[in-house]
Amino acid sequence: MGGSSSQVVGYRYFANFLLFIGNPIEALHAINFDKRMWITGRIVPTGDGQLRYVHSPNLYGENEGGISGVICVKYGKNGQYEDSAYAKYMADIGMPVSAYPYQSYISFSGNVLASQFQGMSDEDLQDLADEYEDGIVPGKGFYLGNSGYMKEMLLWVKRTRIRNDGRRQWYEMRGDGAVVCEIGSYKMIQYQGNVSVGEKTINIKRSYQTQVVVNTQPDIDTLATVFFTGKSNNILYVEKNDNNTVIDGIWVPEDIGKTIRATYKRELIVSHIYGFLKIAAEVVVYGADFSIVPIGDVISSKQEFIGYHEPDHFTDARVYRVEYVFRLPQAIIGFKSIVSRPSANFQKSVYTGDLSLEIYDTGPGFEQYEMESPDINPIHKIREILTDDTAINKPESDVNDINFMKAADRIWDEGLGISWSVTEKSCLEAIEELCGHIEAGVRVNRQTGLYEMVLFRDDWFEESEIHTIAVNKIKNMQLDPPVFTDELINKLNVSFYNRDAIKDSSFSISENAAIRNLGGVEVSGDADFPYFMNQRNAAVVAQWKLKQMSTPVWKGSFTTAEYNARKWNRYDLLKLAWPRKWQGEITVRIMKINLGTGADVSIDFVEVVPYSGTLSSNIVIDEPIDVGVKPPLACQYEPFEMPYYLAVMALGQRQVDEEFGYENNFGLVGVVAEKPQSNSLYAVMMTHDGAEGGEWLRAATINYEPVAELDQIISKTSTSFTVKDSLAIAGLQVGTLVKCGSDWIGTPGEWMVFQSVDAYTGVVSVKRGALDSLPQEWGVGTKLYFCGNDVAFDSTEYVAGEEVLVSALTTTPSGMLENNGSIAIEMNARAFRPYPPANVKINGSYWPETLLVTNDIVLVWVHRNRVQQTGGGILGWYDGDVTVESGVTYAYELISENVVLDSQSNIAANTVTVLASVLKPNKPHTLKLWSVRDGYESYQKFEHSFFIEAASLILTATTNGSSVVGNTVPTANINVVVDESLSANMKFDGTSISGKAPAGSTITIEIQE
Repeated sequence: MGGSSSQVVGYRYFANFLLFIGNPIEALHAINFDKRMWITGRIVPTGDGQLRYVHSPNLYGENEGGISGVICVKYGKNGQYEDSAYAKYMADIGMPVSAYPYQSYISFSGNVLASQFQGMSDEDLQDLADEYEDGIVPGKGFYLGNSGYMKEMLLWVKRTRIRNDGRRQWYEMRGDGAVVCEIGSYKMIQYQGNVSVGEKTINIKRSYQTQVVVNTQPDIDTLATVFFTGKSNNILYVEKNDNNTVIDGIWVPEDIGKTIRATYKRELIVSHIYGFLKIAAEVVVYGADFSIVPIGDVISSKQEFIGYHEPDHFTDARVYRVEYVFRLPQAIIGFKSIVSRPSANFQKSVYTGDLSLEIYDTGPGFEQYEMESPDINPIHKIREILTDDTAINKPESDVNDINFMKAADRIWDEGLGISWSVTEKSCLEAIEELCGHIEAGVRVNRQTGLYEMVLFRDDWFEESEIHTIAVNKIKNMQLDPPVFTDELINKLNVSFYNRDAIKDSSFSISENAAIRNLGGVEVSGDADFPYFMNQRNAAVVAQWKLKQMSTPVWKGSFTTAEYNARKWNRYDLLKLAWPRKWQGEITVRIMKINLGTGADVSIDFVEVVPYSGTLSSNIVIDEPIDVGVKPPLACQYEPFEMPYYLAVMALGQRQVDEEFGYENNFGLVGVVAEKPQSNSLYAVMMTHDGAEGGEWLRAATINYEPVAELDQIISKTSTSFTVKDSLAIAGLQVGTLVKCGSDWIGTPGEWMVFQSVDAYTGVVSVKRGALDSLPQEWGVGTKLYFCGNDVAFDSTEYVAGEEVLVSALTTTPSGMLENNGSIAIEMNARAFRPYPPANVKINGSYWPETLLVTNDIVLVWVHRNRVQQTGGGILGWYDGDVTVESGVTYAYELISENVVLDSQSNIAANTVTVLASVLKPNKPHTLKLWSVRDGYESYQKFEHSFFIEAASLILTATTNGSSVVGNTVPTANINVVVDESLSANMKFDGTSISGKAPAGSTITIEIQE
């Protein structure tokens, strides 16, 4: 009794093992565990393979864990070395070890939760790789997860430039630099013409590789305005000098003080790759929010907070990395083709001058935006099956290389690449399937005895290569009449493998004219393309097949004693006349040649359907029902140090007060988050104390809050405003706390108190500046988190001065988001600090813009009491007075031109007067007011800037008819013209006084604003 006990709540499993891939490969691109996501990790090349350091410990979810460790990939070279982890294991048990030449495999070993891989420099990582190769394997094995069994793995491997036996690929590259053995997903269109960018025109000549003709260099603004709007609150392309005036861009100085006070570009990289435009920039933002409105077809975007910037003019500058990828429209490219794949690289900072533009062409077949894993040319694969010693094993001299090179070039131009993974299949069956994917055939030439490729294209054979035969040379003809229209297939159900979705996909293609001829009746067939990895390739070939299946054709056989017929070959073309059935000649393809007895030859044929002819078809792609795994997406979240009220709600007032009695400068970190996707269950709050060598700890479970975005700019005095998505906050209780803005970017956030929402207009009513916050100005798009008083928090007590890193990792049934970023919160003992004064008025007004130099400044406010406001309704900043908290006094400062003009502390009342004698006329002033208790100032201070204008002018002067004598202020200018015949007639235009009066008159002038 009285002893401690332990309980096992879960296990982590580790293993060292080899996974064999098979024959030699070129590279391993990524591994997909349990179809969660493709993981690449940190890569270090070695002499005969590569090391990958992978770390995704929450890949399978918070409970099932994930993977972490070292993956050593062996490519299957003849002279590859033994894997060091495997060799060490075999040495420990006294067994011999093999390097397994000509076999590609993966060794799994490494460290438990090896998070240090993520932070290593490239040099340190290379050092670790060298140690690994020397036999030093860190840790106790590869982390497999918490379930005790290995998850299914998908391997993304590449073998296009080497053959099955490891030799370099046959006909790898041709003279113009094109890598013929690799094929992208789409066709490239060669071109010569003009490309327009804004008002600039660039002439491009047809080119392979890097030949360019550039007639002009477009400036940065011209390029930017093509893709972005020029609104003042959407600024990206702006540069400023040290005086904070615009020297380049579309922004004007009058915009200072709006949603963005200033934004300028630090770095700009614009690149045009494979028919897409990528714009990436680092921007520095002064102010609460900024937004970019792109123009065009945006296919991806990213905005990432990098850190803080120290400018000369503002103290809340943040640096963001912004990236947009556009699909270029026809108007920008200047060609009829949807994507003609010119490539333009832009890379120059605006600080160094105008932006340079280069446009070049690297040859067809590489239009895909990301070409991490191109397909192999099927002609190369067919040739490999014919010649490899593990397949048909024909000598390479038995292949007509000239013919195969012609076919490889044509397929490369058409972009019909394939990928496959075959475990067991007959060679003839494999060749037949590959030929079916590209509409081709393989034959042995009867004259040369060499293997040849025939592509079923209209222009494959020259006119001189097409055979003819006279009608009188045909002994007999057996015909199969054309299939009737109602029996022809007019619709194909097409299946292929979708590499992006990692699953089989399908679509249908219909021949509209044939369907209309049948009165709308559809006759369906199937076409299967398991080796096409994209819908485009399947659609191209399926249309060719559908045209053949929907067109009536003649087929049959005939017998002839024509001597030349013995020299014909399978798949040759023949112009055939048979006046009994058709007029003139039709072109047929020879499908089989049978040598009979004597001189007779029997020829089987089928009429050729021109593959290049028009087809009235349409493709229908059904919207897929996505029942697969949806990986977790990052969520928007706001961490903050908790005010006293929320700390009391979390721990209880007694515990909080007792803690303050022991250590009064501690604080708690809380966080609110928005649900990023429908299947997200919750988010996990992870914290790190920032100490070197420290670990990330699971602090709390974050339940998502209802969130709305501001649909208008609101001032400090606004208590009602419109929001987007008002339905998300319908039904909330009155008094719900609302978190607005960020406390971590230099501009303090604000707490509001929800009052009501209009279901029809979306107008929300709130109390402003609740708890220890002050009302702030907020822009369109600012998020409001309707969180109430039950927020997720880290129970660890941090002291003032500590910096806490906070991450919110979303969790779905498929896994938990990896921790790839965090937000730093600096602790300030916020919960112990007194609430700031509220309802502050300056000479009876809220935030006046100007004051007169002759008037005293009367400052009044109301008390707030953090200890008293832990029950009942939460007060807003504009609510009335309460009993002051014990020990609280107030202090203020009046500053102009960085000089303190007046200050006072230990003020017990809720009003103070600043005498006019300390004011400076025609100068900006800043007034600060805050509360103090036990040496701690309020977390936020009331601060307002205003302008002091010159006082009203009291002028007294007398004249004797020739001169004026009197009193005025030094800056006044008096001009008096005397006319003795006139009564006094004086005028003041704001800067001078003029008029006429009789001699000896006394003039008293009083001017009031």
